[in-house]
Amino acid sequence: MPSNAKPRLAIVGVGAYYQMIGSGIRTQFEVVLAVDKSDFEHVPGALRALVASAKPDAVMILTPNQFHAEHIEELAPLRLPTFVEKPLVTNAEDLARVRSTLAINPALFCSDFYIDVWDAPMLQWLGLPVFNCLEPHLEYSDGPVIEKEAIGGLVSVEAVLLEGVGPASSFKGREWLWDPTHGGVLWDMGYHTLAMWYRMVGENLTIKSVERFTVPEAPEGSAETLGTVEFTSTSGIAFRMQVGKYVPHDDIRQFTLTGTKGTVCMDFGEPSRLTWDGDSESPLATLNGPCLDHAAAVFREYVETGPSLPYGFDIATKCVNTMLQIRKR
Repeated sequence: MPSNAKPRLAIVGVGAYYQMIGSGIRTQFEVVLAVDKSDFEHVPGALRALVASAKPDAVMILTPNQFHAEHIEELAPLRLPTFVEKPLVTNAEDLARVRSTLAINPALFCSDFYIDVWDAPMLQWLGLPVFNCLEPHLEYSDGPVIEKEAIGGLVSVEAVLLEGVGPASSFKGREWLWDPTHGGVLWDMGYHTLAMWYRMVGENLTIKSVERFTVPEAPEGSAETLGTVEFTSTSGIAFRMQVGKYVPHDDIRQFTLTGTKGTVCMDFGEPSRLTWDGDSESPLATLNGPCLDHAAAVFREYVETGPSLPYGFDIATKCVNTMLQIRKR
């Protein structure tokens, strides 16, 4: 591939998520194949043959949660950098299947656009690395520099992802989210909050309480549309997540760290802003541009490194295992 050429990309799954991220994909990649499940399901080896015939440099798996392991497994012998949307999988058996594929193809990109992209201002403030392609989009305060030590000892963390407006406010277009095993807002949104916790705090969690609610008009036997989980970490930090769709108010998307000396909060919008003690007029840092376009850019950066190691697999494993514990409650 010439150094200035876009990588050739095969897309597996052209549903709602592909529609959201499609603009960024077309900017960063030359799409040489876009197939949906109906193009290959029930035919052993058909997906691998389709992808191989297109001669891509990389693959994106954007199918519903319960098919990720199957598709990763089938495509592993092609040894292509492979993006898989979160959650990586939704059961322990599929997690083991994916882990075994890493011996065949270690170049697995376990995506979560909150920690890959949207959270970049907080990650940098904490001294954690971000993708190089995001640097031109980060803008910093002209005011006094507030270092991470200013927060003091971490006391509590709160994650609130409530979507009440726009196409993301319901399961419309992703009706499989009603599935009580593989769907629901905990797999869809709570997974994001766990990824942020494990990326930025990293401590193991013990579940204190789990509450779930499903709107009355939901199909019978459906997954939750609102979920609240409270945890305690190894060192005693309190972590509370609340996630939901079909909520009767505007969107709230925040991740807040409260310490003994102050509070720092990521407000996930476009742009996303990192604020100190609620001062939204003078954000510490801002990430400009649409995060879903940036999500394609960070995968391109991964592809162009010629990866020989997975990205995000350890965090994905912790998220899946924690979610499975939540599901037992």
